[in-house]
Amino acid sequence: MRGGHRAGMKYLHAVLMSGVVFVVRALPAAEALPGAQVTLPYSEFRGLLESRQKAPAPEPPVPFAVLSMHLAIVPEASSVLGTATFDVESFSDRPQLVPLIGDSVTVRKVSPDGARVIAKGGFYNLLVNGAKRQTVTLEVGWPGRDGSFHCAVAPAVIADVQIARLPEGVQAEVEGAGQDGNLFHLGSRDSLAIHLRKAQNKPTGEVVPMPPVVTGANSEMRVVNDGTFFNATTWRIRHNTAFTWKVALGADTQVVSCLVDGSPAAPVLADDHSLEIRLPEKGSETQIALAYTGKTAAFAPVRGEFSVALPSTELLVERSDWKLVLPAAFAPVAVEGNTEFLAGESRNELRLRKELCRGEAPTARVFYQKPETKP
Repeated sequence: MRGGHRAGMKYLHAVLMSGVVFVVRALPAAEALPGAQVTLPYSEFRGLLESRQKAPAPEPPVPFAVLSMHLAIVPEASSVLGTATFDVESFSDRPQLVPLIGDSVTVRKVSPDGARVIAKGGFYNLLVNGAKRQTVTLEVGWPGRDGSFHCAVAPAVIADVQIARLPEGVQAEVEGAGQDGNLFHLGSRDSLAIHLRKAQNKPTGEVVPMPPVVTGANSEMRVVNDGTFFNATTWRIRHNTAFTWKVALGADTQVVSCLVDGSPAAPVLADDHSLEIRLPEKGSETQIALAYTGKTAAFAPVRGEFSVALPSTELLVERSDWKLVLPAAFAPVAVEGNTEFLAGESRNELRLRKELCRGEAPTARVFYQKPETKP
């Protein structure tokens, strides 16, 4: 036969030529033909290549997926308004209609402008051409009945609803969702139900809020010969809620460091003499450490006086302890001010204390002299 026979085939070939049937038995697979060659016409070889190239690529297991859905809505009298943002991905090269949200809502605007949204099969669908990822946002209006809002949604990998500006006395509930403030986490589902109801009545009697209190303050101030001083004060503040604490340092001071519970913090300059520090919500005490420099009168060669003060706050301060250190060559001989005088541990040191004050800075007017000088 022209063209030879094909080795390794496991079936019979019948070739009809001039009315004569030739039957060729295929060689068993085990029979080896070392050095054997097969010669094919070019047209047949090309046909084999083209048939392989034209074989369709396997289809992906799923044609598309909604990766995330985020609804941000504001309730009105009988409807809700807001936006619905979807992140979708198509895995097929063919055009796909990806369902987003049921057509019980009203779509007012589609972003971006080039996105094509088509109503079909009870859904608004995003037309995606080819395998790619795309984000689309729908501006929607959503009519409700008796404070309830229902619609179908496409199951999404991540889905949540954010409800803002609830009317006074109204609380929101999303069926089967976990709540984090005004954000509701849905999980993957094919329907959404939101209910707006009157908030439960508050218990009788008002709860008295507990104001922040400075349970203790400790200051260490060192003054040098030219009157420059360095002060470090640590406050312990008992509070439950987050709030902005204001503290007045006095004129011509320069902040060196600020720590809140041991971590660096950035105070805000409220005015020429005051700082504001944001304190987080807490069920116990927060510790604030603030260091700064300032200047008072320079020391005289033999004897003299100077005045200094600690920071003040509008919070109640239960107790403030103050250690004041003079240059080593000088000793305090008298103190005036609004603080209680306590004995120091060394000759050039003062111990002062002030208890139960609010909005009042502990002050001290110190008279000094060199110990070897007779008055």
